[in-house]
Amino acid sequence: MPTLRSGNKGFTLLEVLLVLVIGGLLMGVVATSLSEGPVLRKSSREVAASLRHARAQAVMRQQPTLWKMQIEEKRFWIDGGATAEERHLSAAITAKINTTSAEVDAANQGGIRFFPDGSSTGGSVELTHNQQTYKVNVEWVTGRVSIQ
Repeated sequence: MPTLRSGNKGFTLLEVLLVLVIGGLLMGVVATSLSEGPVLRKSSREVAASLRHARAQAVMRQQPTLWKMQIEEKRFWIDGGATAEERHLSAAITAKINTTSAEVDAANQGGIRFFPDGSSTGGSVELTHNQQTYKVNVEWVTGRVSIQ
């Protein structure tokens, strides 16, 4: 019958350090992959909030308001507003805007126009990063903004 020797009752310092290093590397990989999703989600919420703000301005001021996006520079803003705040997307995000041809006024720049009754020209903004996509939709009849 085999017996235990007093020298085999634990792990060596090298074994413990090796396990800690591997665990640390795995935590770093997991943290990096998890942090990409919230950045894309946050950006889609910012775009949606900006679109909702443009709609609210159009209704409140009783005049059409144009929300614009410049694709190459990854920036968006409400055109002609007294408090025009320009926002930027993360460099890692790819943006695409689908809108009516009447609202495309320059290369890689388009917009969605909101009217005093709350309606809009309609369209969508797609934000993509690492095969994950969020789509911000604007309904043309109601001007309602939603995220998919």
